[in-house]
Amino acid sequence: MFDGVYFQFPKLGFILFFFLACEALCPLRTNPIYFPRTLFFESNETKSPLWMWVAKWAMISFFIVALMSPVREVKEEVSGYDILIALDPASIHPDMIEDIQSFIEKRNHDRFALYIPGASPIMIPLSDDYEALQKILLQLTSDHSEGKITKEIERFFSTSPDGKGWVLVLSEKPKKLVRSLPIGVEVSIIDPNEDWVEMSDRAHPPFEVIRVQKYYEYYYIYPLFIGFLAMLLYLYGRNQKGLA
Repeated sequence: MFDGVYFQFPKLGFILFFFLACEALCPLRTNPIYFPRTLFFESNETKSPLWMWVAKWAMISFFIVALMSPVREVKEEVSGYDILIALDPASIHPDMIEDIQSFIEKRNHDRFALYIPGASPIMIPLSDDYEALQKILLQLTSDHSEGKITKEIERFFSTSPDGKGWVLVLSEKPKKLVRSLPIGVEVSIIDPNEDWVEMSDRAHPPFEVIRVQKYYEYYYIYPLFIGFLAMLLYLYGRNQKGLA
């Protein structure tokens, strides 16, 4: 579970030496005036029990470990391209839908999004649920309402690594459809009446493209919790000894 865990702030471990120096050079002094406690006078024991000493140093040590922030860097391998299929609603016809379905079936390592501008635009975010996307495509019909593709389509790639976004604009009249395009995302403007599936596969072969995403898992909560339990145990012992 803790393989590859390291500390973000390892130098904070030197704080422990300050506590050790204080323990050796600055011993705890108790008030010499006590209210009568018969337990103190009857017992010859003057030292705290060993478990209190262990609880105290466990508390200090685990709190310092939590402060050093133990983390693990996780590398997640992700495959394929992130493809946005942007359709001209006026160009939708059964042959186009079949071509898109064939294109999706060949690329089982990619994620797909769908965008159809218009009076009631259709926006399907990136997903690898190919079956659901195929069902949506079968329900599409031609629509002559005016819509424009703008650079706002870059929001579809908010979770995509750099260089892995790809926009396919399928339109018979792209000059009327496209107003602006995003920067940093590859765009292919295609006439749906052509054999675009084969050309696209040659330009971007449907093989597995590996990319790595990094994120951090933080483990400070574990030493913090153990240190808190040790603190409660230590305070309980001091209360029982009348030192609080």
